[in-house]
Amino acid sequence: MPETLQEDHFAKAAKRHFEDADYVHRDSRLPTADHLYGFAAECAVKSLLLRFTDVEMGPSNKPEIAHPAPPEDDPDRTLQFGHINELVKEIKLLAHGRSGAPLHAAVDTDLRAFRRWRVSARYSDGTYAQAEMVQRRCDAARRILVLHEQALLNGRLP
Repeated sequence: MPETLQEDHFAKAAKRHFEDADYVHRDSRLPTADHLYGFAAECAVKSLLLRFTDVEMGPSNKPEIAHPAPPEDDPDRTLQFGHINELVKEIKLLAHGRSGAPLHAAVDTDLRAFRRWRVSARYSDGTYAQAEMVQRRCDAARRILVLHEQALLNGRLP
């Protein structure tokens, strides 16, 4: 039996997190929905990065790429792709290559919805989660997942 690739794990996780987010969102459990929408978008973007750019899985089990303009004091530096709020900034660095530019163009606006999303919010009391913000992140995650599905079907980014 062939080994499942990490990009396939990310793709399945994206769908699972999104479906769970919708379920709890319908029950007005906004903090949990918000958290899961962030993970859904993150997983879909990581799947796209692994499929359509020079990003590879690194030894720390995070997607990474050689820094396109490494600092002089660390010429071997790599960029590791963390949570969705970090991807907002990091994905711009992929735009230097032919394959990165279409991905950046396709997800840039939607990623901005997650700029202030934090994985550490899972430890909060949840009062930060306002209905309008959660809906905005839901819509952004949905568009990213649709883009992901279209890219898988077409074998390319738009």
